[in-house]
Amino acid sequence: MTSVFPSMAAFGGTSGLLSEKGAVDDSRNEGETLGDLKSGNFRMVDTYIYDYKNITAGNPKPFAKINANNRVKIAVIGSGFAGVTAAYELSRAFLANNNQANMHRFLDIYEGNGRAGGRVFSPTFKDGDNTYVNEMGAMRVPNNSKLFWNYLGEVGVADDEIQPIFPNPGVVATDIYYRGIRYSWGPGQAFPIPADPANPDNVDWEKVHNDIRAFIGSLNFDGSSVGDISKILGQDAPLSDEDKAKVNGYWAEALKKYDRVSFISAVSEFVMKKPYNWGPTEFNMFSTLGMGTGGFGPLFPVGFLEIFRLFIWEYQNEYSPSVPLQQIVHRFINKIYRGVPTDANPERHLKNFTVVYVGLDVTDNKPVVFYADEGSRVRFEKYDYVIVGTTLRSMQARMNLDSTVVPKEFQGLYREHGGRLKPAFGRGDDNMRREAMRIPHIMNSSKLFGLLKTKPWEDPKYRDKWPTFTHDGTKFPIKCVLTDTLARQMYFLDPANTEGSNVLISYNWGDDSVKIMGILNYDQSQVITPDSNPDFNLKTAYTLGISSALAGPNALEGNIISEVLGAEIPLRSPSTQHESLQSIVWQTEALSFGAFKIDFPEQYYYTSQMVYQYHDAKKDPTGRSARRIFVANNNCSFQGGWIEGAMQSGVNAAAAVLTVMAAKREAGHLRDDVTTLFENDPFAGVIEELAPKYELPQAEDVGSVEAAE
Repeated sequence: MTSVFPSMAAFGGTSGLLSEKGAVDDSRNEGETLGDLKSGNFRMVDTYIYDYKNITAGNPKPFAKINANNRVKIAVIGSGFAGVTAAYELSRAFLANNNQANMHRFLDIYEGNGRAGGRVFSPTFKDGDNTYVNEMGAMRVPNNSKLFWNYLGEVGVADDEIQPIFPNPGVVATDIYYRGIRYSWGPGQAFPIPADPANPDNVDWEKVHNDIRAFIGSLNFDGSSVGDISKILGQDAPLSDEDKAKVNGYWAEALKKYDRVSFISAVSEFVMKKPYNWGPTEFNMFSTLGMGTGGFGPLFPVGFLEIFRLFIWEYQNEYSPSVPLQQIVHRFINKIYRGVPTDANPERHLKNFTVVYVGLDVTDNKPVVFYADEGSRVRFEKYDYVIVGTTLRSMQARMNLDSTVVPKEFQGLYREHGGRLKPAFGRGDDNMRREAMRIPHIMNSSKLFGLLKTKPWEDPKYRDKWPTFTHDGTKFPIKCVLTDTLARQMYFLDPANTEGSNVLISYNWGDDSVKIMGILNYDQSQVITPDSNPDFNLKTAYTLGISSALAGPNALEGNIISEVLGAEIPLRSPSTQHESLQSIVWQTEALSFGAFKIDFPEQYYYTSQMVYQYHDAKKDPTGRSARRIFVANNNCSFQGGWIEGAMQSGVNAAAAVLTVMAAKREAGHLRDDVTTLFENDPFAGVIEELAPKYELPQAEDVGSVEAAE
């Protein structure tokens, strides 16, 4: 899923925000080539010693070579970016000594949603020859996501292909509606300016901007600043021992200081002091519209570490990949099973069944996957290794992987076939892994897309009234709108070479996303427009809110937005309304149970347990109790919702399986650089220091058959 902090793009990253020059002028930036985005390197601060880009893109050889004619069978559960990344690296290792036609004998990918992609989902609007892609999950990728951009080249995207810039607030001409007043914000402009400078009720965006700038500039530890550490992490060359010492010293201090601190508490501690003296006005501005992101209020309770590490990551811009994100998954699947990265019908290669449990055979420690077939009958299949690439909530609520006892129905079914089970994570040293599946926070998120058959800034009916932003003498039509209404963020996506535009009418997080669930669930007797479907009800609520978002002389001009939404996305029959309106509420999606993990205070320790679960591959790899189940998903990363974290976790899980296989002589030629992924976490000392606050007493293995019966 997309991350929670896109505003840095308008300033050119943290360095741009801290620069005296102010915002970056990207008014004519139409994108970057894939080759440019693949170049360079950037490391996430928590895991900076693991050189993901060079281990993957920097070495064309497979991680290992799986021995020819062996009968090892692996299951990957979930076909999102984590699952297909792991499956792709496993398939490359298999093909080193085996035939493509035998891939299905080696690797199964389970998908319970009936569509490949997991939490990337790219449905479309069709209008004649025009196609408009609606990215319901992740929709933008930072330039710093080097693993993603390099893998994109693996599925048929050429280096010279342009990756369009995403129309973030302030990157494109943007209107802000706040407390009935209109403000404009555009490229090269450090902060929003009021449409009517003489209005005595105007708020001071410059003050909020400068105070946050000062706050970020104050984040100094162990003699280094945010900018110092970001510069080190962005080096293309390997880091020196001195550089590593600086990163270690800086982030270790930050982890200890902010482990228990929420985002709003960290900000408040700074801005409530002199000379900043924030009061209700400044906090309400920051809560409602952030720094042009559409509202930080839902993020106030989250752990400050989640926001802090994104200051350090300091990407310059975000891009819409030239291939819809779900199609990238499709191409990976077809490349895995057919050797060709096509978009066509990837589901035929998948086991389209919902996995309901994964246990371990007591006799040989091999995983057993239970799934519901077409008739909802529970069946099982035994594997040598399993990678679980679903969300934490799916692991917990659907598969019971956090259980210390095998559910009776699965134990009984397996006993009927002469076997006995123990829990997948039933060892004594799994205590915190089970806790880590239960505790980290999963953010709510929802989106509503609509289709405009003509671009309103070009339509004769609206173009003279459509708001604009003037830059260097050129007028740019407004293509992003931020409001203090429930709609929050609105993006007119303006695809190239189309007559119209799909518009992301609203993108909500957290509590705002919970609020709209009630609108979608209106009873027909409660709606304004009879015979409408839930998406039209939601569009109506947003339109009415925006129509009243401005007051005074700005109202007529501002209300053109609601006029267009109301008139140009008409009511259709409920069965065809999806042709012009499409929505998603991720917390109600089966098998997803939310959008993306973002830790609350005191949850960093639990996330670290999931991130480093793959290191268990080094524990007794040749013995009977060798690990055979590993987890991989964005929840198993420190990257707050970015696809990059999901792909890193997929690399980790594939490396873990191949490491155990190499120890068991099922594979050979394990690359030396892959083994560096198993070097000790550079902040293991901090985790050990925090452990007494969180760690449960380590028990004996709890997965006994007797307990299950």
